[in-house]
Amino acid sequence: MRLDNEELFKFFQSKDIQVLYHANTTQTSVTYFNQNGLLSRGAVENLGLRQTKQSSDEADKILNVWNDVFLDSTDLHSYFGRQNYYGPILFEFDIELIKDYQYEIWITKNNPIYWNKDTPLEERYFQNIAELNNDWGKYSTQKKMITIRNNTSPILFEYVRRVVVDDPRVKIDDEIRLFNETAKIINENVSDGHILKGKFKIRECVNCWCRDNYLNQVGVIDLKRLFLQ
Repeated sequence: MRLDNEELFKFFQSKDIQVLYHANTTQTSVTYFNQNGLLSRGAVENLGLRQTKQSSDEADKILNVWNDVFLDSTDLHSYFGRQNYYGPILFEFDIELIKDYQYEIWITKNNPIYWNKDTPLEERYFQNIAELNNDWGKYSTQKKMITIRNNTSPILFEYVRRVVVDDPRVKIDDEIRLFNETAKIINENVSDGHILKGKFKIRECVNCWCRDNYLNQVGVIDLKRLFLQ
């Protein structure tokens, strides 16, 4: 159910939520850099642009979220003390973007990967601001995904506060340090004069489990999928 933009903005302020987060792979982020904003996976496909495949792609089409952009109200990397599963590049958007009425915003009660085609709408999404106020604390942080529905054009980077890039200090093939390759790709695609120039911050992963997880749980193929083009 679409939520009123102005009321939602006030709700986030009441919860001291000032930033919304979107994490992704390097390859998909490069498409965003070149388009000057976030795009739904459906929009990227329609435009013939590049993006990293996800295991949920076919289900997303069936569940009618293929054309939606997903944001979190919390930096899940910091919150859980582990890597963000969607990728090492994190865009931080000021909640001012919520006030833009061109954005049709719904909020999930669970990640769509746990839905099926028969899951009722009222079990998928909060229905109104009153329900948000009453039930916000009943759902886990990672389940409450802010979705910008039916996206066809870039959600502009004018709302970006900064872009955080993870450096888990992980090497592959005995010599390639993933962060160095990611930083090189970013520099090649964010030139002087780009709206994001100067907004990048390195997150040195020393107080979380992401380095251990990458080394012990994620194979080289997936590391390349996340960090490289």
